[in-house]
Amino acid sequence: MYIRIVSILLIVLAALPAAAAELPPGGSFFDDDGSVHEGYIEAIAALGVTRGCNPPANDRYCPEDPVTRGQMAAFLHRALDPILVPGPAVGFIDDDTSEFEADIEWLASVGVTKGCNPPGNDRFCPDDPVTREQMAAFLVRAFGYTDASGGGFEDVVTDSVFLTDINRLATAGITKGCNPPDNTRFCPTRSVTRAEMATFLGRALGLTPTVPPVRPKLAAELVVSGLDRPVYVASPPGDERIFVVEKAGRIRIVEKGSLVPGPFLDLTGQVSTGGEQGLLGLAFHPDYATNGRFFVDLTDTAGDTRIIEYRVSGDPNLARPSSASLVLKVDQPASNHNGGMIEFGPNGYLYVALGDGGGGGDPQENAQNRDTLLGSLLRLDVDRGDAFPSDAFRNYAIPVGNPYAGGGGAPEIWAIGLRNPWRFSFDGGSLYIGDVGQGAWEEIDVAPKGAGGLNYGWDMLEGTHCYEPSGGCDGSGTTLPVLEYSHAEGCSVTGGYVYRGSDLPWLDGHYFYGDYCSGWVRSFQYAGGAVTNETDWTADLGTLGNISSFGVDTQGELHIVTFDGNIYRLVEATP
Repeated sequence: MYIRIVSILLIVLAALPAAAAELPPGGSFFDDDGSVHEGYIEAIAALGVTRGCNPPANDRYCPEDPVTRGQMAAFLHRALDPILVPGPAVGFIDDDTSEFEADIEWLASVGVTKGCNPPGNDRFCPDDPVTREQMAAFLVRAFGYTDASGGGFEDVVTDSVFLTDINRLATAGITKGCNPPDNTRFCPTRSVTRAEMATFLGRALGLTPTVPPVRPKLAAELVVSGLDRPVYVASPPGDERIFVVEKAGRIRIVEKGSLVPGPFLDLTGQVSTGGEQGLLGLAFHPDYATNGRFFVDLTDTAGDTRIIEYRVSGDPNLARPSSASLVLKVDQPASNHNGGMIEFGPNGYLYVALGDGGGGGDPQENAQNRDTLLGSLLRLDVDRGDAFPSDAFRNYAIPVGNPYAGGGGAPEIWAIGLRNPWRFSFDGGSLYIGDVGQGAWEEIDVAPKGAGGLNYGWDMLEGTHCYEPSGGCDGSGTTLPVLEYSHAEGCSVTGGYVYRGSDLPWLDGHYFYGDYCSGWVRSFQYAGGAVTNETDWTADLGTLGNISSFGVDTQGELHIVTFDGNIYRLVEATP
């Protein structure tokens, strides 16, 4: 038996990579940070013994969950196949629907399990939790431990059928007991947690605990304060200045951490500021450095949305008001749900977000009406203005590839089914939208590169939940959010950005968003069609107040805007 154990360990260790890949801060899973078992959890993950507990993302390990007998079979199968040679097939009558059926059958064929209902043993009980004494039996049979001279735990009765297995496990150094530092007890009937199982298996396999670097803490560094109801920040390509949009109608400039005296552009006489109205959006042309063109989204004095183009003057800190050129005017039936975000996409087209027109519950059914621009995301070619030469309120062209350019809806529309898209952004072509909910659910939507013609579901659905049954609530034909949260956690989502800066490389690929009412900041990664690494940063950042927007500077560093007048920069906290 000693030779068998040594052979198993040599084969396992030979299969390990010569040098383990460097782990990201916090490791493979985000829910085991600080656990005394984290090193072994990472070690068995590197070996492929565990894949996580939340497929397909598998960014959680669920360390405190009990190990089921089916999971135990999977752990041992992955760890010891093909080291243990299967014998005759053994079948059980209760594992046919288990995802672990193949693992269970393998475990029986190598003689590690005999079943759960002696003497018949025709059942395995795959969903039952594994007790610590049962775990001892599994591991002793799997690894062939024979020396029972150690152990002697005070809570293991002498007539226990598991006494010898427990003593063998202790003699081999796989268990040290359950009550450190004394470790006089074994807790034989207590369920084994997934974290404990990682340590037991890691020791049995002779693995070295792999402790990842500590996840750094974040801080919100105040850049500037004293602004008047800021709602957005942006930077022209390659420009180190930060331009701040104030709801009342001014655009201010922050340069080298200081507010430049006087506004870049003052439109206060042209803007309505009641309710959700105001100067709401700003987008710099991709060639701003050479052509000086930029665009604003505002609610005019009649309460309607206007997209207006301006140009910078000879002074880089002053716009030229007389250069105003109307791009688009959209009538707004109410003072809320104006949308307001505008942004150039990676294809050079201008995207415009419009809410459903307001008045709770989309009373005019705009969001599902492809013939109105309300409740939609538009895509416009503002480098050509030949589409509507006779229309004073439309000065742009329709990009090739817009889903309704050939009919079936307004040709400007890129996507429909939005209630009030409050901030969207692009990342490598993927489009992230924070869409504000009605009374129960907030949502984040993600569309892959080039995916036009999507329907995000409002007002049939609020998030993934039925809102208006008469419109159908099965979600057919809609693109459901990748993430939602209820109004028990907040009341109005503020969409953000995927971090691509250089100061916080361990956050590369994390999408940050917030809630206007609760003031928290959260993030997640989106890969392979699944949300992973969900993180709440409240412990680091606290609650910042009414988060009205996010923005990135020309270096890709993330900024947070609060409606009470502050701009913060996301940084790594100093020790």
